[in-house]
Amino acid sequence: MTDSPLPSDRPKAASSAALRLFRPVLFAVGVIGLTFGALIVIHGKQEPRPPSSPAQSADSGPPSGTPAPDIDAAGTLPEPPSAPPLTSADFQGFQFKPSEPHGEAEQPASDHYDLTLRLERGDTVEKLLADIDVAESDRKQIDAALRTLLKKRRLAIGESIDLQLQTLPDQDGPRVLSLSIRPQPEREYVVTRKDDGSYDGQEKVYKVSPRIVRVDAVRQGSLQQSATKAGAPTPAILDFIRALSYDVDFQRDLKQGQHFTLLLEQLVTSDGRVTHPGRLLAGELRLTDRTIIVMRFRPHGGAEGFYNPKGESVVRSFLRTPMDASHITSRFGMREHPILGFSAMHTGVDFGAPVGTPIFAAGSGKVVMAGPNGGYGIFVKLQHTDQIGTGYGHMSRLGPGIKPGVMVRQGQVIGFVGSTGLSTGPHLHYEFYRGGHPVNPLAQKFAMRATLGGKDLAHFKALARDYQSQMKNAPHIAEMPPPALKQKEATAATATSGG
Repeated sequence: MTDSPLPSDRPKAASSAALRLFRPVLFAVGVIGLTFGALIVIHGKQEPRPPSSPAQSADSGPPSGTPAPDIDAAGTLPEPPSAPPLTSADFQGFQFKPSEPHGEAEQPASDHYDLTLRLERGDTVEKLLADIDVAESDRKQIDAALRTLLKKRRLAIGESIDLQLQTLPDQDGPRVLSLSIRPQPEREYVVTRKDDGSYDGQEKVYKVSPRIVRVDAVRQGSLQQSATKAGAPTPAILDFIRALSYDVDFQRDLKQGQHFTLLLEQLVTSDGRVTHPGRLLAGELRLTDRTIIVMRFRPHGGAEGFYNPKGESVVRSFLRTPMDASHITSRFGMREHPILGFSAMHTGVDFGAPVGTPIFAAGSGKVVMAGPNGGYGIFVKLQHTDQIGTGYGHMSRLGPGIKPGVMVRQGQVIGFVGSTGLSTGPHLHYEFYRGGHPVNPLAQKFAMRATLGGKDLAHFKALARDYQSQMKNAPHIAEMPPPALKQKEATAATATSGG
């Protein structure tokens, strides 16, 4: 049996437990109260310092060396004497800083501006002017003046129309001050607003003159790619490659980093616009062991062609290689076929080159085959003589006008490099036939070249000296200034009124 307090003892036990719980709290409150009481007693013992009287302040006096001011009976100080007025003499030796300007006043924005529009399919000049909110009366006058100038000639899609416009505060659309169209570099049509508000048309014809420029470049990639990056036009590059093809083995002789120079004759208008990007006059290629120079010349009564500095024609019976190829990937002879996997006779030479590289006819002849040909892919076969023929395989496409039965000239583009048929990558498969049988193209000997003589040779020698000098001293094509964007007058321009 467990002992338990009697009912009468339970209230006492509860109060005793509460006292035990709150005893620490009561002790802390007591300590805080005693602390505050002690602070109050200590503060009360400190007597306040009485304020100093005016007499004591006066006894202390001013600082040494300073006369004491007179004080009246009421204890107030007298009014200090007034300072003398400032004169101009007091400011001698001083310079006043001028006030900073607030900046130049902003110039009002010009109300004239230029705009170039481009003709799209279905557009007319009047429709383009309507699209930019030109007033209808002005549109009709401009269109009529332009039609008079063009004389039923049609403007091509994509033609640029240069406008000089003026904004007007009292109307939404602009006013056309002038309109010019230049469909050919040497010919420009201009419609201008006159003081009375009507429009007058002018046709300007610019004088065209030859200009000699040079292209200096370093071979990085193929010869054609390097010349294009340097600014040479494609027709001139192809002429250069064809002229070199008789004496340069593009696989063995060409190396990266070799320098070459092209001398071009451009046609330029009197205001600096190029009407012809430049035909090749001469070219120089610096190989590892020799320098090849070719120059354009037309002998009396003969066809224009390229010659070396000795006056010898570069043309042989056949090109050494039919393209500007970067490397030989497979030679003539027995090999293991890369696709079929067995040894077989490789009846030609493979030249690796990028897709689209032009392929030239190795010699003049007749096309006897042009199109798909089994493992050869797109294939062209030329018959040059009764005994000699050449074949070109794996083309991406045929050259312009190439089909069976047509005649081609040496150096003519007959197709472009591809990878059609049984091919592991873009290349030209080139075959050479003697008596109908394939032989090694790289082992063939070709006929000697023609040579200039007499007056033709003397004329050529003088021209060759001039070309070689200009290949060093002519301005570089990259140094030519761009044409003036807004050329209003031509040196040799003729004008006709157009209403």
